[in-house]
Amino acid sequence: MQARDFRQQLQHMREDALKDAEAFDGIIHVVERLGQFLDPKKSGLGQYKCAVTGVAVKSALAADVPSKSRNVHMPFSLLYDIVAKGRNDALHVGAFARHLTTHAIELALILENALRIIENPNMDTANVSDYMVREPVCAELWYPISFVRQRMLTNSFSYLPVKVPVKAANGESVTMQWCLVSDLQIAKYLQCSSNNERKRRLAKPLEKATQIQPLAASFVSSGMSIGDALNKFDSQSLPLLVISDTNGETKLDGILTAFDLL
Repeated sequence: MQARDFRQQLQHMREDALKDAEAFDGIIHVVERLGQFLDPKKSGLGQYKCAVTGVAVKSALAADVPSKSRNVHMPFSLLYDIVAKGRNDALHVGAFARHLTTHAIELALILENALRIIENPNMDTANVSDYMVREPVCAELWYPISFVRQRMLTNSFSYLPVKVPVKAANGESVTMQWCLVSDLQIAKYLQCSSNNERKRRLAKPLEKATQIQPLAASFVSSGMSIGDALNKFDSQSLPLLVISDTNGETKLDGILTAFDLL
């Protein structure tokens, strides 16, 4: 459980750092908390190196792969020293901060991989709930296209889940079903011949933008194995929606992309 918690914390902080090229502190704070958890008698990023490295070496990315591909991979030990020293330096702005953030992200990726291995030593036992994004950002039919676009750009998402009415086979009853709206659909919709038309389309609610037809999604359960989930991806690699049934209502528990399984 602790391995999963720390892995998810690192992942969230890494995503924040990708949005802000100078936001390295979040990753470092998680590494410090991990060090404190592993060796409570020590204090400070530098003193936690031995304990944190003990976790990192579970991953081939820590030493094995760098030993064979040093031109593109830096050993974890060296990365840790660079991040620890950079964190203690006074100058944390501009190019220096961006460079430090890059190293912190590389450090986080190694630790995330190692924590995944600790969490699931045998990948055959891993399931969707271990990797899905919980409480995913969604769209609503009443959202103006401008807000759907904003949510995609703010979070660097290519797809947003949206619940839409779908007619049953008999054509009489209508049920609400989770689908996906894509960045490509929004981009094509906003490609207009005039600025006034673009303004009008930005203000239009998603449900009124009839040119945008939400994409049918594939569904998985949180308990499905990763192997079975990978087989559910289609040729377009559309995200999988993780759903459950609560009192007859379909609940969206999370979203799983191929990116989450790298």
